[in-house]
Amino acid sequence: MSENSTQDTGMVNDRVTWKDIRETMRLLPKTLKLVASSNKRNFYLIILLSLLAGFSPILTLLGSQYLLNMIISGSFHAIIWAFGIYMGLHLYSDVIANIKSYVEGKFEPILQFKINFSIMEKCSRLSLKHFEDAQIYDKLQRVQSEVAYRPYQIFQMIIALITAAITLVSSAVILFNWKPWTLLILLLIPLMFSTYFFRIGQREYLVELQRTSERRKSWYLTYLLTKDITFKEIKLYGISSYVLKKFERINRTIIKQDITLLKRRTLFTALFEFIEQVCSGIVLFIIIYSAYLGEILIGTVVGYIKALGLIQSNSKSIITSIYTLYQNHLYMSQLFDFLSMEENKPEQPGLHSIKDIEQIDIYDLSFVYPSSNTQVLKNINLSFRKGERIAIVGTNGSGKSTLVKLLLKMYEVNDGMIHYNRHSINDYDTKQLQACVAALFQDFVKYELTLRENVAFGQIDSMNDEAKIRSALSKARVDFVSDPDTQMGLWFNEGKQFSGGQWQKVAIARSFFRDASLYILDEPSSALDPVAEKQIIDMFLQMTKDKIGIFISHRLSTAMLADRIIVMDQGEIIGEGTHEQLLESVSLYKEMHELERAKITGYKQEEFMDA
Repeated sequence: MSENSTQDTGMVNDRVTWKDIRETMRLLPKTLKLVASSNKRNFYLIILLSLLAGFSPILTLLGSQYLLNMIISGSFHAIIWAFGIYMGLHLYSDVIANIKSYVEGKFEPILQFKINFSIMEKCSRLSLKHFEDAQIYDKLQRVQSEVAYRPYQIFQMIIALITAAITLVSSAVILFNWKPWTLLILLLIPLMFSTYFFRIGQREYLVELQRTSERRKSWYLTYLLTKDITFKEIKLYGISSYVLKKFERINRTIIKQDITLLKRRTLFTALFEFIEQVCSGIVLFIIIYSAYLGEILIGTVVGYIKALGLIQSNSKSIITSIYTLYQNHLYMSQLFDFLSMEENKPEQPGLHSIKDIEQIDIYDLSFVYPSSNTQVLKNINLSFRKGERIAIVGTNGSGKSTLVKLLLKMYEVNDGMIHYNRHSINDYDTKQLQACVAALFQDFVKYELTLRENVAFGQIDSMNDEAKIRSALSKARVDFVSDPDTQMGLWFNEGKQFSGGQWQKVAIARSFFRDASLYILDEPSSALDPVAEKQIIDMFLQMTKDKIGIFISHRLSTAMLADRIIVMDQGEIIGEGTHEQLLESVSLYKEMHELERAKITGYKQEEFMDA
């Protein structure tokens, strides 16, 4: 199948060959292995029960046929015996069906958990570059929206296929022993129509594949109107109508496509069923005519009519099962594609171990994001030493946050560009190196969990260290909550809402909680008032006396407290030194300083006028 070319041209190619079907169905063993791995005992028990259930219809058919024939031609004793067999077979059928339903009910949630866990586990092994790539999000959207429930649906179809095949074959044997040629009429039509069913499944899959991006936009628009984080601004600016119209426009297109596909499938199914009914009607007429001529008994007539119905319903069931299997395996290819997606290259054991970062050296560091052609960093040369507190300033988009990502080994860099303790960053185990670093990101996470968890995620092994928890809260000036087990946020019961500044203090406590030798704060004062900002920076400077402290800030009044200030612009270092040195040598820094002073002066004048 030329999936890529289909997406490039925007056309939907629903041509399906037997090779396509064969290639897709090759995933069946892999899917069954995935399904069985969730709970092997229940997996094999369901298959056994399905085999037993497959014989139920034909056994009850034979029981009914025998009972009717005994009523017409047998003794009372024979009738009682036939009645007992008839009732026993129906009881057998009900017991098998109930046990099968119970076991399947247990199996489904276990399997769904297994699939969702596998997807989450895969995400945990991906790198930052995967989550900054829109195509990866499209893959993840397809997996989450469609594939999470598909494996169980495939398993159900396999079970239905096994059951239907046993019933079909056993029913066909009855008619074959009577008039073999009737099977040609009953089975030839479904085979002729089966390929077209596959074409319908192919078209539906490709349409869904093409609109993954639109589905994701639709989800995001829903998120905007249903989460407290975004609701305030949407309400204030009155943009809910715009969001709703955009959501409506996307989904109208999707619904229109779905209705078109449904109409096509319904018309074809109606045609198929009409032709099938005509064929069944011919065979039924032959059965009735044979009874009229006295060739068969009334019980046998009923048996043949039931066998005819079973052949008709189960042949249809088999085609539907194969069609659904084919369509679902198209989606399963997406799951296996996602789960086999290339991760970071397996790390070799670090050539060097590291427990304490004493110095960092950067040599001619340049960087381009994998999904872009724009150079974000250009020939960066820097050094940081133990006991230094360094501020990095610059306009938005100057590369400050990218530099932090590279220092944290979130992206790969060439050997020799970044050195820790005189060795290349690539010579260290990533987890061991990152364990030496604590960072507060500009887009820090607001975990809708307890305060304890929010803080202890900085060093999760110390989750129950009460003294350490309270020490981190004290350092970050988190004095608005007394109980560390308080539920934060309003997403869950008994939660409490907090301001942006309060959430940021908690995030700062999380970074202070870790026993690190390198602390990085990316805009630590963005949501803090001036008093809280001064307190946090003072604490940061105190904590990093014998460590390396790097903080990114737009406020030069804060940067002035550092031992050294680095000025970045458009991915380059344009200045480095103390506040006074930079005022003399770097025009951008001087301009930023003057703008900040003017802003502060304006605030003071407003306060004076108000007074």
